[in-house]
Amino acid sequence: MLRDALTRGSCANIFYLPMVTKIDIFALGPSPYDEVEFSRRRKVKVRASGEELFVKAPEDTILRKLLWYREGGEVSSKQWRDIVEVLRVSGAEINDQYLSMWAEKLRVNDLLTRAQAEAAAKLGSQ
Repeated sequence: MLRDALTRGSCANIFYLPMVTKIDIFALGPSPYDEVEFSRRRKVKVRASGEELFVKAPEDTILRKLLWYREGGEVSSKQWRDIVEVLRVSGAEINDQYLSMWAEKLRVNDLLTRAQAEAAAKLGSQ
């Protein structure tokens, strides 16, 4: 499954059962955005002993989920909830200029505007 995903430029899942954790592994796709998204990944230390993993920047998580939400007919409450929560939790560290530029290029700027308003409303109600 992993080899097939890498060949097709899609994703695969692995599970770490001792902690019941699902890990999504994404292959580099063919679009210009795929390359930019991949180049912006960053290392995060996951253990005190120094082990690190590459993770996406929050802006790219938002953009990718907006794309999936749109491609899925805009019906996935899970994708939408994830988008709003990443916006809410990552607010101060998000590069708004990058996010807006790519949302427009990817034609999801209408969804981004709606998600930002919802995230702001949630912050205001806390």
